[in-house]
Amino acid sequence: MNVLLRFFLSIGLIVVSAVAGYLARQRTWVSESAATPIMTVVTVVAYPLVGLMAIWGAPLQWSDAWLPLLGGTQATLMALIALGIGRRLFPDRAERGMVGISSGIGNHGVTMAGFAVYLLFGADGLGISTVYAIYTFFALVLLSYTIAQRFAPGTEQRSLLRLMATNLLHWRATGLYSCIAAILLTCGGVPAPRQIHTWHLLDSCVYILIVLSYFAIGLRLHLPHIARVKRGILCVIGVRHGIGLLLGFTLVGITWLSPWPLRDLSLKVFLLQSSVPMGVMGVAVANMFHLKPGEASAIFVVSSLVYLILGLPLLLWIFTG
Repeated sequence: MNVLLRFFLSIGLIVVSAVAGYLARQRTWVSESAATPIMTVVTVVAYPLVGLMAIWGAPLQWSDAWLPLLGGTQATLMALIALGIGRRLFPDRAERGMVGISSGIGNHGVTMAGFAVYLLFGADGLGISTVYAIYTFFALVLLSYTIAQRFAPGTEQRSLLRLMATNLLHWRATGLYSCIAAILLTCGGVPAPRQIHTWHLLDSCVYILIVLSYFAIGLRLHLPHIARVKRGILCVIGVRHGIGLLLGFTLVGITWLSPWPLRDLSLKVFLLQSSVPMGVMGVAVANMFHLKPGEASAIFVVSSLVYLILGLPLLLWIFTG
């Protein structure tokens, strides 16, 4: 399917699903609490399937190993910076943890930054973007889950290493292991089943993921929350776009000191992916661990709209001007 058509179809599904979820809660057809099991299914079933099919058979090269490594480093630093800022801005621990998670993993897929990459650099750029996004499956388990368990209300305080080890062995880590399996299958030369493409299985899973996740976001979305979390919105946007881009340039500079500098198309894709809005994974984790999920949905909506209205046109002007 043409990526331009896929983008507009995805945007249509996003709007319809979010509005449907919002109306379903408003009219008491579906309970708001249903968002938690829905987002759990998205995180431990839909994302692992999409990751497995997207990575299996992708043209992976050792020179591309920088991309997910840099992406994971950047996400970790942004989350830690947001948590540091949150010490002054957010006295509530749950809100501080939610902002930290929201500032970590970004929306790198074809419905947001991945589409910008495709518009600017075509299929080659989109392929590099897919390799870059591998980091999200590692960061979800080792970063987002760990922060969530550290800041979730009523949780036992444990060391970071113990939390990470526990998360690695938990059923919530299915996405990480599906990603590792896909990488091993690809490096081992095992061809991906042709049915993934001929039956459009990847596209189907992506659209199911979109419908479920944005319906859950609509269930949690309370418009008054937007006014109440304006500091959280400004913090996430500032970290994800301003600080994220500065970190991106810094990490690129570090690669230039190594024998494997990041250059050409990989460099452009990495910098573009360094400044993207909050990802759906952040909302999913907030729901799973009861970390202000309504506020997380509000931040996600505003962050995405700001990127579509201001960020995307600016990027197109910079790279095509």
